[in-house]
Amino acid sequence: MFPRVAFQKAFRNMYGLPLNVEALPPMPEDSDHWSTLHSWVMPTSSFLEFIMFSRMFVDSLDAMYSDTSRLRECPLGFSEPEKKNCYCRILELLVNVWAYHSARKMVYINPQTGLLEEQHPVGQRKGHMWVKYFNFSLLKSMDEDLAEAADDDDLQRRTWLWPLTGEVHWQGIYEREREQRYRIKMDKKRKLKEKLFERMKYGYKQKSLGG
Repeated sequence: MFPRVAFQKAFRNMYGLPLNVEALPPMPEDSDHWSTLHSWVMPTSSFLEFIMFSRMFVDSLDAMYSDTSRLRECPLGFSEPEKKNCYCRILELLVNVWAYHSARKMVYINPQTGLLEEQHPVGQRKGHMWVKYFNFSLLKSMDEDLAEAADDDDLQRRTWLWPLTGEVHWQGIYEREREQRYRIKMDKKRKLKEKLFERMKYGYKQKSLGG
């Protein structure tokens, strides 16, 4: 399977897009630089958002092959090492797609001179970005839906990759943990009251110093 086709199918599957809707985010063919071999840095908040997106995308790609009994190959692996270490190529490409279409400022650092130069300026991307698919609120909602399903043991398929790739958390888990802490707190208060009641009823007996 060619990488573009694999990417398109995984993207369509991730968002549940119908066949009559375009599912391959357009990328400009210009002379600016792109990230390769995972040579990038970003703020922690952006990194967490990218990881949230990439977890769902890679899970979507895995779903295209997880139900087959035949030996699978990485759809984006060109060389033998890439095929043996599946998904390394897709993540190398994915960070560029995510950064471009989520309107992140992309800056190239010249390794020889250390000079900074903006690549694919955000102002020039207007009208070309698929921002609605990379919106944080949408991605967070999708992430929580998956987390709720995993928490309820509602497996999407027999071998579900997503819960194995990171933290599983949604509002219901927080509320359950809060209720559990409240029950523990109230149980401690109840035991303390019972202990005080016993002391008041029978008195507190202390052994004599010489006894």
